[in-house]
Amino acid sequence: MKQLIFLAPIVSFFFFSCDSKEEKSLSKITFDDLIVDTLVLEKDENIAQISQSLTYMETDTGTLLLDFQKFQLVGFSYPEGKKVLEQFYMREGSDGVGDSPFKHAITEEGIFVISADTKLIQADFKGNVLARWELPGVPAERLYVNYSVVPSNPISKTGNELIIADVPHILKEGMMDYQNWILRYDLEDQTSSHIQFSFPERSKEHYDDPNLGPYSHYFNSATEETLVSFPISDSLLLISDKEKKWIAASTDEKLEFLKGRTDQQGEYTVFLPDNNSPRYTWIKYDPVNKVYLRQVITGTRPEAEREEKGAYKVKLIVLDENFEKLGELEMPGNGNGFSTPEGFYYAIGFLGGEEEVGFVRLDFSKMKP
Repeated sequence: MKQLIFLAPIVSFFFFSCDSKEEKSLSKITFDDLIVDTLVLEKDENIAQISQSLTYMETDTGTLLLDFQKFQLVGFSYPEGKKVLEQFYMREGSDGVGDSPFKHAITEEGIFVISADTKLIQADFKGNVLARWELPGVPAERLYVNYSVVPSNPISKTGNELIIADVPHILKEGMMDYQNWILRYDLEDQTSSHIQFSFPERSKEHYDDPNLGPYSHYFNSATEETLVSFPISDSLLLISDKEKKWIAASTDEKLEFLKGRTDQQGEYTVFLPDNNSPRYTWIKYDPVNKVYLRQVITGTRPEAEREEKGAYKVKLIVLDENFEKLGELEMPGNGNGFSTPEGFYYAIGFLGGEEEVGFVRLDFSKMKP
């Protein structure tokens, strides 16, 4: 069997200052204008990095922001930002959570982790494994299942079900007729169903591209609606029990999607995406301001600007609850964020040194008429 190599896209870190500005008209509003607060999380010698998307949780001992990576659960007090919880998990054994805990969900019932061998594992907050399930496989036309590692596809919990995306590393011709992309798995009786959709026809132009093939999604448990964002589509696919329809959600910029290529190097097939290509990335919802947020990479910056501003030019498209576009923002870098009852926080990277990581709370109500 030929081995596959994926070349990682450019990774950027950025710095940002939060100077307050005079409120502007809607047409001229900027990222800076929306900032109403800054959250600072403190690292220590046991924390290698802090995720850009954290989990907000109210507990008996206080309100926490939880982060789980590299077999380590860390809890920060909110809004103080101090580390108040730390728990390590085993890789193997009776309480092992597997080899690849990249895909996980933190819920009040514990942490749900998907291992590299497609096992779903539930662990508590003290390092103990509570249950294991074998997730269903896929038919031959899907080629392989990938429940575990593609970002921008969080696991969601609704009732007794987990919503788990199966996202191709790369899109192949044989997958175009496949529809069972998002799994609904019932934890009580181990039955499953699917949220079904097909890739748009335009995706055929971007087979074998790890940047322009994988989709992103957001599941709204309150409405039971799913939004699917394809890297090469200006529109979002809205899926509900009643219908599937396309929602306009494009940037004002004209985007030219650049095709990747493959290269055969001995026994290896090397996939070479064009990292200069624009692409739509994640989609989220801010329940406080009732807006949908869709991020898009519009291109890369000139080499001379990258050290100061980061490698990518990024915008955030803001839609109201009826999917009417409120506007778009020039972003300080290629970041991500998370929701709290106080609003949506966006990661702005290190503050001065690597011991403090910053997030700014954004008030999207300023964009509404």
